Amino acid sequence: MLKMKKTFIFAALTLSLMSCQESLEEQAARQAKKFTEEKCPMQMEMQIMDSMVFDVPTRTLQKFYRLTGEADREDLEFERLRQALIDELRNEPSYRVYRERGFNFEYVYRSESDPEKVLFEALLSKEDYQ
Repeated sequence: MLKMKKTFIFAALTLSLMSCQESLEEQAARQAKKFTEEKCPMQMEMQIMDSMVFDVPTRTLQKFYRLTGEADREDLEFERLRQALIDELRNEPSYRVYRERGFNFEYVYRSESDPEKVLFEALLSKEDYQ
């Protein structure tokens, strides 16, 4: 009886520890929220990163930017920007685990002078970056 009780307690502890573990999706959501709270808005060259969000149901890391200065225009070469984003996903080590799990990456670039205007948007899936 005592051995059975110890086995039950061990099993219950094991299950409770397993349920406390965060999935990669939950971890990504938590880290994106923390990044946004601590670092955004983040000024970069001709752009401001406003926030980063991880959408768990779609497994999509979303990044929201405002283009500033000379980059704040509709006639920018957005295909080059799209390719630069793909290259970053392929080469940046911090994205490795997300690439391996087939996560999606969404980038939204708005105009700083007209924040309602989306200048460029890209949704990149594993077919794009692998």
